[in-house]
Amino acid sequence: MKVYIVAAMAVAGAMLSGCVSTIPIDYSPSSTLTATGAVQVGNFRYLPAITGKMKPNQIHNTAMGDVLLDKNIDVYFRNALFTELRFVGVKVGTGDKTLTGEIRDFNIDDLGYSVDWTLDVDYKVTDASGKTLFEADKTTKNHTAKFINAIGALGLQVKGNIEALIQDPNFIQAIN
Repeated sequence: MKVYIVAAMAVAGAMLSGCVSTIPIDYSPSSTLTATGAVQVGNFRYLPAITGKMKPNQIHNTAMGDVLLDKNIDVYFRNALFTELRFVGVKVGTGDKTLTGEIRDFNIDDLGYSVDWTLDVDYKVTDASGKTLFEADKTTKNHTAKFINAIGALGLQVKGNIEALIQDPNFIQAIN
């Protein structure tokens, strides 16, 4: 009986310690969309970190423990956006238009038997004079099983939000 208790405590300790370590993550572009245009990708601000609700590398989750990435959320998202835009055909890093934004919410509701993902990003395109050519909020939500590849699901959530931007004809018009 003692052996089972010690084993259970060891497993619980391993699981809980995994909840507070950082998750190494990189973004791989995978959209099948195509787009044209040219834009510089500027800074993206992670508002939950700026307001002090989250750490700069933390995704809000409802279950016990912290979801911490090895990169800050704003850096991870900006790099993913840059890579995905280039992958679909947008000339990134050229032109006189700049894409910036605010990540308003990145949430993993993982209480219960499934996971609800929410990513809310406000995008803005400005020209060289600072005039706003495009501004839109894109909120994407997904529902997944509880025990899946969380890194893959995270990437799909980011890709879905970026694709919502790419599919907006007003965004495409602004960068052309």
